[in-house]
Amino acid sequence: MTVRTRPSARCRKLLLEISRYLDGDLTPARRRQVEQHIGACECCVTMAARLRRTVAACRVEGSRRPPRAVMSRAAARIRALIAKSEQRPRDVAGARSARNKSGNTAG
Repeated sequence: MTVRTRPSARCRKLLLEISRYLDGDLTPARRRQVEQHIGACECCVTMAARLRRTVAACRVEGSRRPPRAVMSRAAARIRALIAKSEQRPRDVAGARSARNKSGNTAG
């Protein structure tokens, strides 16, 4: 059996349902349909297996605290982004005011 390098359109549409399937969020009837498709489709069985591994890795990592240095860098970056977003409205208003004073009303 050959393995597709790209999933079909049907398999791409099913990807969200595979996620719900793994989370146990499908109706029993839809769960059986997804199981039937996964059982017959090598592409989807591969996607489901990869998604299972990804979810498991996220759960493991989600229970660990990041190193202090990472937390400090993230906090500094967030503060910088907040400061930048707070400055932007004043800068835009100031630029408009300067253009209006110079007689340039475009923009």
